[in-house]
Order: sequence, then C-alpha cells, then structure tokens
Amino acid sequence: MDEIIVVDTGSTDGSAEIAREHGAIVYEHPWTGDFAAARNAGLERTACEWILYIDADERLDPVGRETVEALLEGASEVAFRILLRPDSGSTPYREYRIWRNDPRIRFEGVIHEKVVPAIHRVAHEEGRAIGVADLLLTHVGYDGDQTHKHLRNLPLLRRQLEAEPDNLFNLHHLARVLEGLGEPDEAEEALVRAVELVRTKRPGDPLGSLAIADLIRVRHFRGEDVGELVEEAVRLYPDNLLIVFREGRYLVDHGRHEEALPRFERLLAVDLATLPDAGPAYGMAIFGELSHEGRAVCLFRLGRYAEAAEAWGNAASAAPGDPSYAAKRQLALARAAAPAALRR
Repeated sequence: MDEIIVVDTGSTDGSAEIAREHGAIVYEHPWTGDFAAARNAGLERTACEWILYIDADERLDPVGRETVEALLEGASEVAFRILLRPDSGSTPYREYRIWRNDPRIRFEGVIHEKVVPAIHRVAHEEGRAIGVADLLLTHVGYDGDQTHKHLRNLPLLRRQLEAEPDNLFNLHHLARVLEGLGEPDEAEEALVRAVELVRTKRPGDPLGSLAIADLIRVRHFRGEDVGELVEEAVRLYPDNLLIVFREGRYLVDHGRHEEALPRFERLLAVDLATLPDAGPAYGMAIFGELSHEGRAVCLFRLGRYAEAAEAWGNAASAAPGDPSYAAKRQLALARAAAPAALRR
C-alpha cells in the first residue's frame, strides 16, 4: 500500500492543495513549536510498511520505483541510511530516513529531533541490521537568506539546550544562528562552550569538529593567533578534512607555505565518492576552488610560478565568476616567463 502523508503545520500558500492534487493525504496540525510532535503526528496516521520521511524543503533525486521495491521487498533490516546533501553546496552524508512503520519508532526533541535512538532500540530488541541505500535527498532550505528561519529556530534551540545542555550539534547550530542574526559575541560564547564540552566530557566526539573549526574561523578572521587552537583541532580530529583546510589556511597566513602545500594537495586528491560513509558533510569548495587557490598561493610564494599559474587556472575553472583568479594566473605566467634575476 502506497501513501503520501503531508502534515501541514500552517502553510499560507497553495502547498496543501497541490499536495492533494498529487494524491497526498493532508493533515492539519497546528504548529506548537515542536518538530517531533509534528513528525509523530504524521507517523501515527500512516498504515504502510515502510516510512520515508522528507522535509518540505528537501528534494529526492529521481529514482525508479523498481529500485526502491528491490531494496525493500523481503528486506530484513529495520532501517536504511540514505544520502542527504544538507545544502546544495555540500557533500552528502548518511542519515536515517527509511525505517519500518513501527509504533516504537518515534521522534524526540523540539528541534533537530531524533529518531535514531528509537531505531537502534528496535534493532537491538529484534536483532535486525541497519542497511544503507543510495537514494539521495538534497536540502535546499539553507540556501539563500536565512533570517526568517534563524528567528524561528533561535527560541527552539535555546529550549532544546535547556533539556540537552551537552548537545554539540545544537550548540553549533545556535552559534550559526546567532552569527547570522548579527550577534557574534554570543555566537562565539556558544562555540567556546561546545569546545570546552569536547575537552572535558566528549573527547573525540565528531560533532565537536564543527564547533572547533568555526571557532578557528572566527578568531582567525579577527586577526588572532589561533595556532594553539589549530594544533588542538588537528590532535582531536586528524582525519577531519575541514580541519585540514583550516590548518592549511593558518599556515599560509603565517608564511609556512612548504608546510601548507600538502594540506591543499591532500584535499584535492580526495575521492568524493568515499566521503558519505567516512564522515560528515563538507563544503564542496574545499575540494576544488578554495584548495586550488591555497595551493596556487603556496606555489607562487615558493617561486614555482608555472605551477602556480596552472593552479590559479584550476581555481578559475572551478569559480568562473571570480575574475581575480585569471588576473593572478596572468601574474604567475609573467613571473614564470621573466628572467630568473627579475623574478622577485
């Protein structure tokens, strides 16, 4: 039995009617400031065997019905982790989005609501596995101006952090929201709080990499020496590729080009197909434009002008809207063509 269930928490456009025209069953559920409650309202109303949940601002890449049927028919798994791209400029990661319709599997939390603990409890109780599938969702809700969403999320994040003060993901999101709303001091306080939590209670928790990378970014931009913080981040998260990028930028800004160069080359050599199962989502630009630019600067400062010109050409190809890369490429080509005595 196929069902499309839509829970409408107060739309004011034609969304509900469009959904009905496409065969969806639409339920009105007044918004109460609780994402889990809205999601669970939908789960309570479905009778199908499997659940795929999708937000209103997410898009499922086209997939044949036969592919999905082959995945689910006779499957013994309790759930599947599929690919989610958190915004159009990021790499995908795995998230729990398909699971058996089971009354024990429900969401918890007013924001960044979680269903994973319930899935794992059922998997443990029944001895079922959790599988993976290559369906791809792209979240487009974080593209463009986020002011309205920030204002909605801020009180929910504060409320959820009262219940879960040690939630690293929510602390990082709080910092991003405050920064987006023009409150940099309070945003930095949230990042510091998250980093202290990693140091004292949650060493090595991968979610801490988000906070420490942003704290490096904020303080580095302000002109502070973040050397000790970078060293700590590398020690805590040696395989996190955003930390690798932040370290490379720090080394460049301190004239340590020989050390920085392999960081950018490491990023440019990453096989993006391996990332979803290996770790978090990353901004795509660190595997292209930004690392080509970082590599070009290193090569130029090391006097390797022809290679620098090629690297800036690669940056220009990755970001054709930025004319500065072409200009820098021309400068590097001129230096490469000049007599050695004049290349200074």
